[in-house]
Amino acid sequence: MKTNKTIAILMATYNGERYLDQQIDSLLRQTYEDWHLYVHDDGSKDGTVSVVKHYQEQYPGRISLLDYPPQGGPCRNFLSMLEKVEAPYYMFCDQDDVWLPEKIELSFQEMTRQEAAAPGQSIVVHTDLHIVDEQLTVTYDSMWKHCGLYPQYIKTFADTGGHTSVATGCTMLFNHKAKECCKTVATKAIMHDCWLCLCTLRCGGIVRGIHQPTVLYRQHENNCLGSGATRAADVTLLFRLRHLDQVYESNRNYYLMLRSLGYGSILKYFYGKIKYKQRIKRGHY
Repeated sequence: MKTNKTIAILMATYNGERYLDQQIDSLLRQTYEDWHLYVHDDGSKDGTVSVVKHYQEQYPGRISLLDYPPQGGPCRNFLSMLEKVEAPYYMFCDQDDVWLPEKIELSFQEMTRQEAAAPGQSIVVHTDLHIVDEQLTVTYDSMWKHCGLYPQYIKTFADTGGHTSVATGCTMLFNHKAKECCKTVATKAIMHDCWLCLCTLRCGGIVRGIHQPTVLYRQHENNCLGSGATRAADVTLLFRLRHLDQVYESNRNYYLMLRSLGYGSILKYFYGKIKYKQRIKRGHY
């Protein structure tokens, strides 16, 4: 399916009826309007599909509900839409957040700057987020600070061993060149966002962060993934020892994903973590 709009926004839904109207309304309030929303539902048991159909009837030239079988989870659901939709640029969209009005405009401005500096390059831009509760009250002003994320220190594929989160999917804008990097079979992909960023960097592409929150990242009891309840500052050696099984599983799955893309040995992976922490301590790349 090919859109005549500049940006294809891809939204994966599953039992998202409760907050879906707020998210779609926030898209309709965007200052940048050259986009089309594509939604694919993963087999919801609630009224999610009815909500989407209602908006599709109201905005037939702007919103489309894709009709094909459920994919069995958000990672495969998002990547399946990426396979089926053709556009110059793409964004991933969760079903339960709220986008601030200038989110798309700010991201596209940065994309334009990056493409002017590196013509023909595969590029992903992404932003910080406000973490909010179910009522959209801000609990943490910056997800990057809360989770200890430093995107400026991950510039190449070799750097990606430093942290298991390169960018948050619902903040990303990426060009068609980046999509083309993502055609490797994604059997080891943990999530769509980290997979796309890793594939882009593996191709020698660019991933750039914007140090401004553009999303109200809603945390509630049914999040598939979230920001995590623990601040990065509280993740001490003792904390890791107490949660050794979780730390092991997270690093194992992430490393297997990296290895499937040709990252290298486990020693290189841990060396990447050490270099990442050294960059943070020094305050420069």
